[in-house]
Amino acid sequence: MVFHGGAKEGEENLLDFSYSVNPYRPPFLKRLLNTDLTVYPYCESLENKIKEKYGIDNDVLIGAGITELLYMASFAMRGKDAMFMVHTYGEYERMADLFGMKSFRVKDLDPPMESFSIKEGVIFFSNPNNPTGKYYSNIEDLFYKAERNNSIVVLDEAFIDFSERRPKFYPDNVIVLRSFTKSFGLPGIRAGYAFGERRIIDRMREFRMPWSLGGLGCKFIWYALRNDGYLKASLEKIWKERRRIEYLTNLRTHANFFLAYSESGDVWKKLRERGVLVRDCSSFGLQGSIRFAIRKKRENDILLKELSHFNLGLPKGIDYDS
Repeated sequence: MVFHGGAKEGEENLLDFSYSVNPYRPPFLKRLLNTDLTVYPYCESLENKIKEKYGIDNDVLIGAGITELLYMASFAMRGKDAMFMVHTYGEYERMADLFGMKSFRVKDLDPPMESFSIKEGVIFFSNPNNPTGKYYSNIEDLFYKAERNNSIVVLDEAFIDFSERRPKFYPDNVIVLRSFTKSFGLPGIRAGYAFGERRIIDRMREFRMPWSLGGLGCKFIWYALRNDGYLKASLEKIWKERRRIEYLTNLRTHANFFLAYSESGDVWKKLRERGVLVRDCSSFGLQGSIRFAIRKKRENDILLKELSHFNLGLPKGIDYDS
């Protein structure tokens, strides 16, 4: 079973730092909820609007969030060998199993690009990585290595808007996945897009369920493409809080969440007892570590006060400056 963040039944009254999305509600939320849901949602025209908006030359495919797009990409490359980090988003391994891929796992918490040496296979890679929050500025080295090995990179950029960094280019052997859900803070509506080489995008399209995005998801994308101002302003607030939390805790991240380690190993349980929910990272293979999101300043102050009771630090083996 793959575990995800977010409060479960019975945890709704806890202050929830376990899932990592934009904490600022978009200004179009009320208008979005008035969407006409009595008609079938045909919204393929949004794919061209995304291309125009973000200056994408490759083909674009919309889907019900990054996880559905991962299903599509895995279908398109079913039967190939797959490679991914051990300490990353758990759905990569699940997709590989579902679609008959032989899995090769990179065990380092912060591996060099040379570790991804699979030939004629597919590499699942998250940048920034989840749960470490590290953005790999040398990601182009992975693209080149995969290209030389005739391999495809499925690049999960779910948290790219929060990172202040982006790759300079994406070669044809890279399929990029992005999320509107996280950037616009609406995890209850799954919406995202993929772009890349036409042959692969067309194969992914074959696996998309009819109307999987739904009318609400289509309208969500429509509004998201027209609200740059909200996104920019909210990201500036998140980045300001990130710098403040880094200063106060000596933790590091390039995303909208932090990974922290404690030798006691039960910090998440003790925080839960005190009304604060963080992500237990044992499901990532990181026993003793927690992940917590950046929320609004008032909420972050509550978390910081609670964290001050514990001896937290960076997990060993990761360099955020490389």
